[in-house]
Amino acid sequence: MVSKRVISDVFNKVSEKYDIFLDLVTLGLINRWQKTLISMLSEEGNRLDIGTGTGEVLVKSNNRGLKVGIDLAKGMLIKAKKKCKECYFVLADAENLPFKEGSFNTITLSLVYRHLLNKEAFLSEANRVLKPGGQIGILDLSKSKMTYPLFILFKYILKPLGVLLFGPDKWEFFVHSIENSLSKEELARETKKFGFELVDYKESFFGLVMFAVFKKPS
Repeated sequence: MVSKRVISDVFNKVSEKYDIFLDLVTLGLINRWQKTLISMLSEEGNRLDIGTGTGEVLVKSNNRGLKVGIDLAKGMLIKAKKKCKECYFVLADAENLPFKEGSFNTITLSLVYRHLLNKEAFLSEANRVLKPGGQIGILDLSKSKMTYPLFILFKYILKPLGVLLFGPDKWEFFVHSIENSLSKEELARETKKFGFELVDYKESFFGLVMFAVFKKPS
């Protein structure tokens, strides 16, 4: 059974090779995708990056305020701090954010949302720490007719390389996370329960990747 401890352990163990991993599984498109997400968001104020990993979203971010990243994996944060000296990184849980109400203008999640074990708890916390009119930007896999072929690709065709680089257990963790992908409609329904409105949406890579921006009421 997947738990926060398992997730933390997996990402700690892959932290040294995580950037290589992302390049591999996105066919080198991760930088373009992250820049697309950032371009859809307001540049104003403070930004919080959830599951920040090695800090790449914050490195690319052009917001004018504070840049803060949280992650469950200490190994990821160590790498992130080396990349972004002006950023602040905190070992923290997305379901229990250690920040005051109305602290941020934007929240980003890059290939993270599907890994959240309690999405409702996160959305409640996001609503609390966002300023009125604040945005959540989500880059993730989208459930579509191409999801199953993608699963087969990673499960069988890319498995030998993935296992060689990261080990069998960690590779299987990432492969099976594909099954947690949501459609645009499912994601919109989840976020709407907490008052968020879908204000911008794009797709890429044959509909397998989505970029969604949600707004908290002003």
